[in-house]
Amino acid sequence: MEFRNDIMKFMKEFGETQNENLKKIRLEISEMAEELKKVKLVTENLDKNLKQMSCEVQSIKSENTKIQEQIATIESQIIHIKENRNTLRESESPFYVHEDIISELKDRSDREKNIIVVGISEINERNDLSRQKYDAEIVTKIIQQLDENDSKPFKCIRLGKYNPQKNRPIKVCFDNAYIPRQLLRNKSKLTHNIRIYSDQTPAQRTYIKNLKDELQRRKDNGEENITIKYIKNKPTIIVNNKINQKN
Repeated sequence: MEFRNDIMKFMKEFGETQNENLKKIRLEISEMAEELKKVKLVTENLDKNLKQMSCEVQSIKSENTKIQEQIATIESQIIHIKENRNTLRESESPFYVHEDIISELKDRSDREKNIIVVGISEINERNDLSRQKYDAEIVTKIIQQLDENDSKPFKCIRLGKYNPQKNRPIKVCFDNAYIPRQLLRNKSKLTHNIRIYSDQTPAQRTYIKNLKDELQRRKDNGEENITIKYIKNKPTIIVNNKINQKN
């Protein structure tokens, strides 16, 4: 009986001890679960903060790129303004204006001694002298066709780089401006596809081009019987009274 009582007492104490241990384990597990919840919550907050920071960083990068582009645009505009300012200062200066006018007048005076001939075929010859001799012979015939009494010396120059596939215009240079004017007056006598023109400066070519554009614009707007005529050596848009009289 004593042994049995001892065994029962031992078993009771052992059961109580196990119960206490189980309670402690349950409590510890519960505490660990709470800690895990806190860790999970903190982790979720960190992840959210990281995503927000990433978005902010991307936004900062985008804004920085826009700022850099704006700075580049402003710098370009500043450079453009400086260049235009310098150009305007030069173009507005009476000194530069007078020099441009004098240079243009000198260039026109020199070009009045020349004519440009278009439509003369170019021989397929590598030798420059042979080509120049051929051009001189053809130009001589053209001059004689336009003015039989003219035998003044001249010089021929093909304009542009030699290309066997193309016929370059010829600049014919005389020692005075009278002969070119006579030849241009008689240019209607030319036959075939050969044409002659006055040797114009870049400013003259730009002026006549703008004048032709203006003529076409006015015709498109309904104006009739208008044409371009040289008045005191200046091309001008006029009303063609002869056409009006016929109408």
